[in-house]
Amino acid sequence: MDFLREDGHRLLLGGVGLLALSVSFALAVRTCSRWLFIRKMFNEGLFAEGRVLDAYVLPGDQGRAGLQHAIVGFRAVDGREYRLDLDTERRRPLGAPMRLCYLPSSPERAVLVEAGRGAVRTVLTLLILAGLGLFGVLLAVLSLL
Repeated sequence: MDFLREDGHRLLLGGVGLLALSVSFALAVRTCSRWLFIRKMFNEGLFAEGRVLDAYVLPGDQGRAGLQHAIVGFRAVDGREYRLDLDTERRRPLGAPMRLCYLPSSPERAVLVEAGRGAVRTVLTLLILAGLGLFGVLLAVLSLL
């Protein structure tokens, strides 16, 4: 009966490894596509001046500071007005100007210009996901031994 228990552990180990590998791959694809979208936005997009309409803080947990959010309103080139809920690095007073960049085809996905293209953050995220993927491969290989 011990061999059944060992096979069950191997199956579980292999399943967890494959799950970690697939999750890391899916998140890496999502991260790269988001980065490419933001890159396209900054290269081909339009800039707009927005105003803070409202601000709030999502409470932090376990000693971490809360996440600052601002509801920003802006007018697109086509004349329509949009409101976005954006996370910001610092608290914004009501009425404060904020520079946004957006693609004319999707102004509802505008980003703050001050946030930048996020290249460093993207690379760090991909490195962490690569580590998770390698850990998944390791678990899957160990389940075969």
